[in-house]
Amino acid sequence: MAVKEGRIVHLRNTDNGSSVFIFLSKESGFHKDHIVGERSCDCEYFLFSTIYKEKDVCVHIKTFIIASRREDFVKLYVSDLDFKEILTEIFAYGKSLKLRKLLSLRE
Repeated sequence: MAVKEGRIVHLRNTDNGSSVFIFLSKESGFHKDHIVGERSCDCEYFLFSTIYKEKDVCVHIKTFIIASRREDFVKLYVSDLDFKEILTEIFAYGKSLKLRKLLSLRE
């Protein structure tokens, strides 16, 4: 469902070529945006269940893997300043309003 909703964003910095994948949370609720990859995620479930308890990976990684196989990402190219702002908002507040604004401007 999250793949169809376009919630995996490939954020690429146009100034230096660096990039990250972001699992975009739904607007409602207390869910957070997450920096995600094939083998890692910054969510608590990944840290406590996957690493410490050796359980299955989180839903964010599962969604990323499905999106990777299909190459079904929302691609967003941003300046270095925007890239840093988005990551700062995710780590500081759990969600990036800047990312949502830039995505809404694409539509």
